[in-house]
Amino acid sequence: MDCIFCKIITGELATEFLAENDHAVAFRDIAPNAPVHILVVPKQHSKNIAELTDVASQTGLFDLIRQVAREQTDGQFRLQFNTGEREGQSVFHTHAHVLSAKAAS
Repeated sequence: MDCIFCKIITGELATEFLAENDHAVAFRDIAPNAPVHILVVPKQHSKNIAELTDVASQTGLFDLIRQVAREQTDGQFRLQFNTGEREGQSVFHTHAHVLSAKAAS
């Protein structure tokens, strides 16, 4: 599989993880759209959030989203999933964007 996020998860492509649990990883977006722009990616490959059906993966993903938002933002943030090319999805591995105008102090 030629999935950039799978390669990041396995360490084939290096990036700094801000947080990790058994089911997901979090790292900074390389082309941020906000002062805080973090991607939270399930370790299990699925094309988009509509196809992520494993309950443990869903729970782990949202647990990590809450952790990252708590640690990296001032408590105010946007959570965005893009599903499909027309809607802005450019990497076809489920991922959440945690975006905020202000980092945690």
